[in-house]
Amino acid sequence: MSFLASVTRSTLPPRVRVPPELLVRPELPELVRQALTEWGLIAACWVGMAWVPAATPLFVLLIAGRMHAFGVILHDAVHLSVRRKSPGIWLLECLAGYPVAATWNAMRYHHLRHHHHEGSSLDAYSRPKPGPWWRTVPLGLVLILIVPGWTVRGLMGLLAWAVPALRNVYGRAFLMDRSGEDLIHSPEVLACSRAELGQVLLQLGVLALAWRWPYAVGVGYVLPLMVASAACGYRLLAEHTPLRDQGRTLQGILASTADHGLGWLGRLLLAPRNVGLHIVHHLHPQVAASHLPRLRAWYLQHYPEHYPRPRRF
Repeated sequence: MSFLASVTRSTLPPRVRVPPELLVRPELPELVRQALTEWGLIAACWVGMAWVPAATPLFVLLIAGRMHAFGVILHDAVHLSVRRKSPGIWLLECLAGYPVAATWNAMRYHHLRHHHHEGSSLDAYSRPKPGPWWRTVPLGLVLILIVPGWTVRGLMGLLAWAVPALRNVYGRAFLMDRSGEDLIHSPEVLACSRAELGQVLLQLGVLALAWRWPYAVGVGYVLPLMVASAACGYRLLAEHTPLRDQGRTLQGILASTADHGLGWLGRLLLAPRNVGLHIVHHLHPQVAASHLPRLRAWYLQHYPEHYPRPRRF
């Protein structure tokens, strides 16, 4: 019997009552502190590269993990109950978004839609059904290039800001809009395109530094960023299942999402800052990532027969 069948035939309710003390929401000052902590670790790795050049490959992996963590921190900010970008969110975007070619607006656009349309044809994150390896390999290669694609997204967004006719291409190709609606006059798409200016300016600054110090920028920033991009692509495949149209119920979420990366390799690179606890994140999207372990432990205690085991992808 498949897992979905066993869950469907169970007595699980559509939702469950979780103790309020476990449903702790992220706070912006704490997210800024987390981003500064990651920058401190990256700076320490840069110093390590200078002092111990032979350990450079190890430091590249460590930096890649911290860059991946930037995306997780920005992801927590996306779930804040706000509609407009405050100065605090802009500061966090500068610390944790621009360095990995992400903006709060763009991530908020496609990620909140992912939660709302989880597992449906409107969900841009849905995994394709399993198939021959020659179909899987191209998908894997595309996902490895996520961050370079985000860099192109910034340039396209600026063009769409100036040329309204390009907003449909920008929204569908780079913001992963699957609605089929005309996006030319969408205020949200326009806000996303305007927000690209900051990350494009940072990338131009990186290019200027690379012109002066090509090796240092290449090994200390570009190479770790590409490794982080590959780790992010792996994570997107690992945390979702091919099952579609299961509904936003407890049964549906348990069937269409998966936990992963709970070991040391996950903490280091593949799923930093608890982002691998993906099932409870979908059950309670507004709970801070730092509080997901306690929440997952509660579900394991109360629904041990239904909560899936971590996925090894």
